[in-house]
Amino acid sequence: MAMYSVWNWDRNAWAVFQTPTPVSVGDDPEPPRPRTIGSIGVDPDLAVKELPPNARFIGFDHLCRGEVRRLRGGPGVGQTDDSMGLADILRHPVALVGIGLFGGWTLRKLFRDGGRR
Repeated sequence: MAMYSVWNWDRNAWAVFQTPTPVSVGDDPEPPRPRTIGSIGVDPDLAVKELPPNARFIGFDHLCRGEVRRLRGGPGVGQTDDSMGLADILRHPVALVGIGLFGGWTLRKLFRDGGRR
């Protein structure tokens, strides 16, 4: 059985997958063939091949098992996007607490002053 690992930043561990494909212990995986090579080389997260479609999740491990791959359709090995949009920020608990406190303060001020400034 072939085994594959994908890094999961949320769990800080490797997500391990398995396929029924037979693999010999002495077989080396075929290396990825990067499409674009920049002036300082290739981004390894993007150059990694995707998981096979029949890969089944088995669990998490602190050690990489088998080949390092990325999720199908994912941006890279860690599946992260460094940019955070407004929707991502508003889902953060600290932002929600801050919005609640500001809203409560505003309502208190409005009701106490009767809407006068």
